[in-house]
Amino acid sequence: MGQAPALKLHDFRILMAATFFASITHGENVILGWVILELTDSPFMVGLAMGIRHAPAFFLGMTAGTIADLIDRRKLMRSLLVLSTLVALILGLLLASERAQLWHLLLIPAIAGTISMMFNTTQQSFVFDLVGRQYGLNGMSYLSLAMRGGGMIGALAVGFALAKSGPGTGYFVIAVACCVSFALLGLIRSRGQSAPVGTSNMRTGFSEFWKELRDNRTILALVLVVVLVELFGFTSIVLMPSIARDVWNLGPGGLGILSAFSSGGGIAAVALISMLGQVRNQGFSFIVVIHLFGGALLLLGFAPSIYIAVIAIVILSGMMALSDLFSQTLMQKLVPNNLRGRAMGAWTSAVGTAPIGNLEIGALASLFGITIALALHGTALIILAVVTLITFHKLRGI
Repeated sequence: MGQAPALKLHDFRILMAATFFASITHGENVILGWVILELTDSPFMVGLAMGIRHAPAFFLGMTAGTIADLIDRRKLMRSLLVLSTLVALILGLLLASERAQLWHLLLIPAIAGTISMMFNTTQQSFVFDLVGRQYGLNGMSYLSLAMRGGGMIGALAVGFALAKSGPGTGYFVIAVACCVSFALLGLIRSRGQSAPVGTSNMRTGFSEFWKELRDNRTILALVLVVVLVELFGFTSIVLMPSIARDVWNLGPGGLGILSAFSSGGGIAAVALISMLGQVRNQGFSFIVVIHLFGGALLLLGFAPSIYIAVIAIVILSGMMALSDLFSQTLMQKLVPNNLRGRAMGAWTSAVGTAPIGNLEIGALASLFGITIALALHGTALIILAVVTLITFHKLRGI
């Protein structure tokens, strides 16, 4: 089928387009981070807000994965987009009318985070339904490419709207993007593969996957590594508003541009993997990515100029994208077809530990400065890569 077998499938191409528009919602991080930083002047409060937004992933990840295994995945995604549109409109109206209070900015994004988590878990399981296990990495690569592209456009569009018209307009942009994604998903013919008849309720769904976890130690090892990468790597995102404003004296437009560079790095990395087709030794590649991830954090922390900082951000985002890509693909390769949704639920719960890291890195930055916070996290990731390489032999051999 060549190097891009997934792109030959009509339904998968539609899913990519829908994912692109749905991912414009990631621009919410630009709005939320900037508004709360301006309101409180505290990196810790930004970390708290981001932590609350992502907390549902930890508590509800397995529930979302089980639901994705039990019902029509296409209909579930469309229903979630309707809810995303409503939430974006509510926040947009509150901000545009200047009635938004701090508790609004903490509570309502948590609802948006829950919806986004369920959508991502479902669509990642849906990819394997459409392209099959053999071309899973290829499909996940192109899906990630669509997500990163949408995230980049979202960051630019929302950053521009924030600078020119205020944060309310940014949320209206997000609402329109959700509507477009909803319409596109209606063009997909496949319903996806739900769990077999024997898995008919939530309790059975949970017990089946916990048994798989007990029997497959490699999955447990992968989940543990993903948790630590999330805690020490991805949480650096919450410092982006402070890096833009306090380190490089940039406004909201500048923050949007930095966020776009971040998405661009992810796009470049995933595009490279997409062009390569299938990658051998995906477990070892994942470990190498973790090492480079740590190095990029150190480079960003000690960047002597904004140009070096941009290079570090591009590398950092590339490693974030590849870390997600390899860990998601490995997770789905390690389980039977009927457990894919729950496997992604476990992965989602693992990345749902981010609120702990968000609070921790926000506190570090407030107490000791941004440089120290990034340096400590970068060093921790490098140590994790070395320990994983030495300890988890089966994981590195996949």
